[in-house]
Amino acid sequence: MRMLLLGGFAAASLVGAAQAATSEGAMLVLKAPPAKAEVIQDGAMWRCTGTVCKAPAVKAMPAGRSCRKIVAELGAVSAFTWRGEALDAAGIDDCNTAAKP
Repeated sequence: MRMLLLGGFAAASLVGAAQAATSEGAMLVLKAPPAKAEVIQDGAMWRCTGTVCKAPAVKAMPAGRSCRKIVAELGAVSAFTWRGEALDAAGIDDCNTAAKP
């Protein structure tokens, strides 16, 4: 019984850690693979695998502003989530106006 209880606490801790990482990090999906697999933008380390890029910790800034800054570096996106906030279609369109040609 004791092991079962400890296992439950460990699982709850992992879920909490995953939620904290999501609320402090960012993720995007590029329309095309980036030229560089790693980029530092506003102090955040972005690592890309294929067209998916993630940053485990990012500054507390507006999602739209942050998106425009990173697409200026990496290119157009089809999805963008910043500190747990996903941009809608209009936000993605606005963000992509800053993308490199």
